[in-house]
Amino acid sequence: MKNGFGESLRVLIAGASALALAGCTHSDWEAVAMGLNMAADDMAVTLTQVPPYECGLNAQNDPVCDDTGDGFADRYGDPNYEFVHGWYYPPPVRINDYGEAFQYDSGCDCWRREPSLDTYPQ
Repeated sequence: MKNGFGESLRVLIAGASALALAGCTHSDWEAVAMGLNMAADDMAVTLTQVPPYECGLNAQNDPVCDDTGDGFADRYGDPNYEFVHGWYYPPPVRINDYGEAFQYDSGCDCWRREPSLDTYPQ
């Protein structure tokens, strides 16, 4: 035998929810969406574990850092000023029509020939 109280409570909650949501305007839903987005953004930082007093990457590959030493990220990091574990960009490589590789050198702001990366056309 089923308990009628639980089913009627669910119907009552569903009805109350529908009645409350019926009065929401478009701008209300935009505010709700913005609040949920802010909460998700905050959780992406605070729920990420990183080495104490260091930086790492969260699930979205954004750099995050721990300033308090508790092992959880407290803020987003800036890879221009902080060492971020796992954050590495190899130098760009260009390969011409002959399979010759050139690697960008930021020291001279030029492309240098790099024979070890050559790929010869088939």
